Amino acid sequence: MVSVLPFIWLYNGQRGKKSWITKYFFYIIYPLHLWILMILHYLFFR
Repeated sequence: MVSVLPFIWLYNGQRGKKSWITKYFFYIIYPLHLWILMILHYLFFR
């Protein structure tokens, strides 16, 4: 909870820059990190 406070304090109410790179970056990174975690879990805990 405390680690989020700096981000809340820095928020100024405006949206960030709209870019197709930032949009699709998060669409790719989220499932990719889940796959990586699943593979690591399989490798270490099978």
